[in-house]
Amino acid sequence: MNQKFIKLDPEDIRMIHNDVLKEYGGLSGEYEPGLIDFMAEKPFQEAFGQELYPGLFMKAAVYLHGFASHQYFCDGNKRTGVQCMWTFLRINGYELTAETIDIFETTKKVATNKMDLEDLAEWIKQNSQPVP
Repeated sequence: MNQKFIKLDPEDIRMIHNDVLKEYGGLSGEYEPGLIDFMAEKPFQEAFGQELYPGLFMKAAVYLHGFASHQYFCDGNKRTGVQCMWTFLRINGYELTAETIDIFETTKKVATNKMDLEDLAEWIKQNSQPVP
């Protein structure tokens, strides 16, 4: 049975991206708006009735991995990916407990293809806890 999670929609992702740019600076703009719509749905894709990315932590990993390893926005992709992952966990009852430097180093590994999606999902699981 598939678990139901609260999704991030494309407008949520764009809002997160805009907040990241306001806080840290960077160029605004998207390379192709349809890619943001794709990323909003990617964690929930199915094939032959099976989830491609089952579970909360795998879905959270898809957000970070997708934005950290691709250029959907003109700037701030990795930061947006981290915030999407964090927000997705939070709205689904979990919080990331990793230190900022660990998040930075992990995101860098993902962006340089030194950490795959499965390892990232496990890292998120090991560094998350239910919100009290």
